[in-house]
Amino acid sequence: MSERNVGTLNERERACLAHLRQATEMGVSFSQYCRERDLKFHQWMWVKRGLFRKGVIERAGRTAKGKSAGFAPVRIVPAAATMPTTAAATVCRIRHPSGWTIECASFPEASWMSALLSGEAA
Repeated sequence: MSERNVGTLNERERACLAHLRQATEMGVSFSQYCRERDLKFHQWMWVKRGLFRKGVIERAGRTAKGKSAGFAPVRIVPAAATMPTTAAATVCRIRHPSGWTIECASFPEASWMSALLSGEAA
């Protein structure tokens, strides 16, 4: 929360910010907090959205769900299930999520794999 942004808030936004802080201190969700205090949840959610847009508060869990940590999911399957009978000589197969595939007849050099996976130009 930015103190610079708090100074420009109107009275309703400051009240919403106070409610959000109290809900956090109590360890309850904002919806539960509003129910317990007979506050109109939907009206306060509109004010809360305005606080998001102004950059006063951040969305909970947005960074964890929205952004990747730089790793791609990998699925390992038995070799017999991935190799067609005509390509029995394939030892290593790399599939990219965009659709391209690299197949190698032997295990590639570690330096080549490192350069490939780090995105370095060859």
